[in-house]
Amino acid sequence: MTHLSHKTPGPMPYAARLTVREACQARGLSVYQVAMSGYATGTVDPGTVYRLARGDTGRIDLETLATVAGIIHTLSGQPVAVAELLALEALDSDRGSNAQVHGDKSSHLSAGTNAQ
Repeated sequence: MTHLSHKTPGPMPYAARLTVREACQARGLSVYQVAMSGYATGTVDPGTVYRLARGDTGRIDLETLATVAGIIHTLSGQPVAVAELLALEALDSDRGSNAQVHGDKSSHLSAGTNAQ
């Protein structure tokens, strides 16, 4: 991959992937429990929690992600790190495929859409 038109190597391409579902499961929680908990009421829409869990978003609102992390923490009693909610995967620039760095094959974030 070349950077701009300067024929110099560009940065290694990465894709971001949400791992909210995995963070819930690791704590014995379902996405439903997080989305429908009293802690979510008035703070985050249940549909947003489901979209984040499916990886069905192109952009992340950091406040929303922090709220979901707080709900998971409150329900489970275990702190949540950013690395448990978001994974980066190096893209194989030669073949255009993903070389997984962390996690499974859920949806990748791409620029252009916005979900909160």
